This record gives sequence, structure tokens and C-alpha cells, in this order.
Amino acid sequence: MIEAPRRLRRAEAVLQRRTSRLILVLERPTDNHNVQAVLRTAEAFGIQHIWYVETEGDLAVQISQSITKGSNLWLSLRSFKNPKDCIEALKKGKFEIWATALDKTSEALESAKTLLPFPSRVALVMGRESDGISSEMREAADRLFYLPMHGFTESFNLSVATALMVQRCFDACPELSGDFPEDEKKKLRKNWYIKLASSRESKMFFPQFIQNPPKPLEDHRPEEEFRRPRIPKKLKKRLGMTDDKD
Repeated sequence: MIEAPRRLRRAEAVLQRRTSRLILVLERPTDNHNVQAVLRTAEAFGIQHIWYVETEGDLAVQISQSITKGSNLWLSLRSFKNPKDCIEALKKGKFEIWATALDKTSEALESAKTLLPFPSRVALVMGRESDGISSEMREAADRLFYLPMHGFTESFNLSVATALMVQRCFDACPELSGDFPEDEKKKLRKNWYIKLASSRESKMFFPQFIQNPPKPLEDHRPEEEFRRPRIPKKLKKRLGMTDDKD
């Protein structure tokens, strides 16, 4: 029996913590840097499904791995041409729609308790940076929330607001982590394992691990020797830093 590579055991540990009970919807975002940051945040929390309503023209979403640090490779992305199509898909999937809005009718999300009891399926909708969610999404939303602020600033950055909202959800319902159907796990496992395998490995022995997954790592964080700060080469030079291999 061939021993499973560590990267597969790490992937298995991540897979066991994935959730499809909570999905994230970005409606007509206009700042690509914000979008990349949101993708990275969502992946770190274990949210698998990211939907987005497209923005027309030059403001259309463009994925940049230099910003996402490759997090988009492990996510399931789905796009919609307009809010109407997205809303129809959410209702078909039986998602309760929670959207962020600064309306006076919105609920202040002071604590995670505000979200209880937590529904069986939730779509968290984050609106456009400039003017928030669309009128269609506002009308379709089951609940509207806003994050209380105590300074002169009128709103949080999109990526920051998303992280705060998602954290509130996981605080309210820790069971979100790992709430992922077995059939989805199988499909995702195959997709991930193929990405993690070299061409030689994928032909020789990776199929056996797809059929018989290895034991997950207890701690899936990178080992100490691989925890190197990601610093641009120019900045390294300015700081007088060198790689260990230099």
C-alpha cells in the first residue's frame, strides 16, 4: 500500500471542514481587488460556493491569482447575468436570502445571537461597493442586516464587511463547518486531487486515493519550514532580506 502524500491528507482535512450550507453571493462588484480579497477570505472560512452577479463592461470580475494567492482554484464559482436569474436560482436551491443594506429597516448585527435560529441553507448577499444591493435583491431578501459602526466612516470595505458577516455566521452556527454532502465531497475530492497530482502521479496511484481517501491531517496548517512570509522581491531587497537558498 503506497503511503498518501501529505498534500492529499491536507486536502482531505480541508474537505472535511467545507460547507455548502452557507454560500456567498457578490452582487455587481466594481473593484476587482475587493473581489479577490473576498474569495481568499471565503476560502479560508471553508465556504465552497461563491456566486456573483456580473457587472457590465470594464468593471466585470477578473480573477487574479497574484491577489487571491490561488484560493480561487479550490472554490466553486457561478456567475449570473442579472439579479433576477440569481434570485431564481437561490429560490430553487431553497436558500434563505440574507443581504447587507444600510436601510433604516435593516437589522443591526450586534452579535451572532441575532442570526439564531440559523436556517438550513443561507445565501449571504454582499452588495456593490458604491450603491449596495439591487432593488430586486432587496425585495427578494428574507432578512436585511447592517454592521454597526461607531466612527465617522459610513461603511466598511467590501472585503472587511464580508469577513465580519461570515464570522458572525460561523459564531452563530459552528456546525456550518463540515456541513457538506457526501456526493459533493466525492466530486470535489476528484477535482482537487487531480490538481494536486503531477501527470505521473495521476496515472500511477492517485486514482486509488480518490476511491479510498487517506486519513485527514489533524492539523492542516502548513509545516513550519513552509511558513515563509510572502514578500515581493523588491521589498525583500530594500529590507536586506535573502532567501535561505541564497
